[in-house]
Amino acid sequence: MVLFAASYTVTKVALVDIGPFTLGAVRFLLATVLIAAWIGIRGGWERPTPEDAKRLALGGLLGVTLYFALENLGVSWARASDATMLSAVFPAVIALVDVVANGARVGRRGWIGIALAMVGSVPIVLGAPEQGGGDESRRLWGCVLILLAGVAWAFYTFVTRDVVGRYSSWTTVLWQDGVGALAFIPLALTEAPGWHLPTHPGPTISAVLALTVLCSVLAMVFYAAAVRHLSTALVAASINLVPLFGLVIALVVLHEGVGWWQVFGCLVVIAGVVVSHRD
Repeated sequence: MVLFAASYTVTKVALVDIGPFTLGAVRFLLATVLIAAWIGIRGGWERPTPEDAKRLALGGLLGVTLYFALENLGVSWARASDATMLSAVFPAVIALVDVVANGARVGRRGWIGIALAMVGSVPIVLGAPEQGGGDESRRLWGCVLILLAGVAWAFYTFVTRDVVGRYSSWTTVLWQDGVGALAFIPLALTEAPGWHLPTHPGPTISAVLALTVLCSVLAMVFYAAAVRHLSTALVAASINLVPLFGLVIALVVLHEGVGWWQVFGCLVVIAGVVVSHRD
């Protein structure tokens, strides 16, 4: 969760020089090469069944291409602190999508918790302090895209939660990162006219390497292992740690302003998630 939380701030740094879709393609292509090399060194190649391969590929499209396309574009328009606080809503989004898509049953406390989380997202989006030079309408659309990324992550969780237990975490992430990276290429090509050498090479290259090694490889491997060995509810609840870590990282690195209403909304969201998981 610390690595996931850092990704919002690191992404904001990389987006200064790299388009959101190009960034997704680069980080996941590099991640795929690193993971394949590691598996080759360890000798742990696994061949999924055709049915499992389809599920892993779909997981890559949802959890890599769609999720990070929405997140990167959202972060490019909004603040890193917006993204990290809105990530607190994701467990409630996962629960709500589970009801709609899978017919999961939710009790009264669960619905109250989901409602609290959704209500808490409003002051997070609307309570940010004004900062000069920003386009507020673009920021609001960026927040919407980040919330939609949570929906994509919910479907990713449902698609992969059965299949990940049959393979190592490295194999799972190799398939997902590989498919996700390939699907990112057409999106990245739409940004080709704007490609250029980094104007800030040090921070940009460091950010890309951090996103690749720490967030695209280690964080995804850790997450796949968590889904494999822990309950879905516990994994979803652990996402509550992301806003805490991410907010501190954004404040320290980017010096972004955060409104008290945003902090209040984040606490309401976390309270709602806690209530829903006690149902």
